[in-house]
Amino acid sequence: MNIIGLVGPFGSGCSYVSNLISEKRGYQKLSLSEILKELFKKKYPMLECERPALQDFGNEIRKTKGDDYLAKEIWKKIDTTSETNFVIDSIRNPGEIEFLRNKSPHFFLFGVFADQDVRWERVTKKYAGNRTLFETDDERDNGEKQSFGQRVADSFLLSDIVIINNDKIIKGNDNEKDFIDKIVEKVDLVEKKITFLPEPKETYMAMAYAISIRSSCLKRKVGALIVDNDGAVISSGYNEVPSTQKNCKSDYGNCYRDYMKNQFREDLNEISEDQNINGKMFESFKKHFKILDYCRALHAEENAILGVARTGSSAALPISTLYTTTYPCNLCANKIAQVGIKKIVYFEPYPMKEAKAILAKQRVQQEPFEGVTYNAYFRLMEVTY
Repeated sequence: MNIIGLVGPFGSGCSYVSNLISEKRGYQKLSLSEILKELFKKKYPMLECERPALQDFGNEIRKTKGDDYLAKEIWKKIDTTSETNFVIDSIRNPGEIEFLRNKSPHFFLFGVFADQDVRWERVTKKYAGNRTLFETDDERDNGEKQSFGQRVADSFLLSDIVIINNDKIIKGNDNEKDFIDKIVEKVDLVEKKITFLPEPKETYMAMAYAISIRSSCLKRKVGALIVDNDGAVISSGYNEVPSTQKNCKSDYGNCYRDYMKNQFREDLNEISEDQNINGKMFESFKKHFKILDYCRALHAEENAILGVARTGSSAALPISTLYTTTYPCNLCANKIAQVGIKKIVYFEPYPMKEAKAILAKQRVQQEPFEGVTYNAYFRLMEVTY
């Protein structure tokens, strides 16, 4: 029994991919979103299942009953004694992924990605042209600022295979045929019907991830690789404090940014014992205070660029590609543009708008990663050789 899970920002086409896998490969469709709607209607029979209300309800469910609660509910619908294959749509939390992986050794997570502008075009009518409302929902879906509930960004990074769905698909056009072929090929791959022969970009991204593991960062480990026009790796880097300094945990027992925020919170406690005021002031601080500027680490992209500088040559940079396990921040985007790197390949479902603008102005090609990720690279190699 094979199980394919689907995760991605709404409007990327996860449900469309689910339907294709069911239609073309006979998988039975299940949806965590449908489970959530059933629970919502049971508790609030008179209310409409609108996205904001479902988001709030889903967050509360995961907070009170556990991040994996919806996955546990969907598992009750799976007959493990049958030979039926399943495709599960609407995965939104790493806890759901962990549960399903622990339950089945044949679980593979497909991350479906589309740029925000593309997704907005697809859902414009649902929002009556109100893009601000769409972006608010998208940010909540992302889950970057919350420790529970919907966390699509963190879940996407756990994908075994990434599928890009930026093209306009109309029934019968070439884009539809190409996309169907791509989905069928990925399903054949996880079913071991074809051999995994990694493309260069899949190998480079796996290498970037391997390098990221060396980081001591307590927030996110990032790896970057610079590859020249001939496919030779000319430099690599990971996020880390300068070699002359101790890492944050050694010096502060925590991330330095968290240390700074806690210091600020202590100051607020001295100002007022009113917890409501305290909370509002602290939220204001997080919103307006650029705490990223206090990060002690050099970013992975910076270290990779500096690695080229240390060799005394930058001639290859204008014809090089930078692979990164996340999306460059503004500061790194400025450096990438300045040294003349021609292209970046990134593994991140929510690129920074400002950084995208910086790179676009310098005509740096920006390509979202597609294919087998580092999460499944060796796993698929092991089952096919």
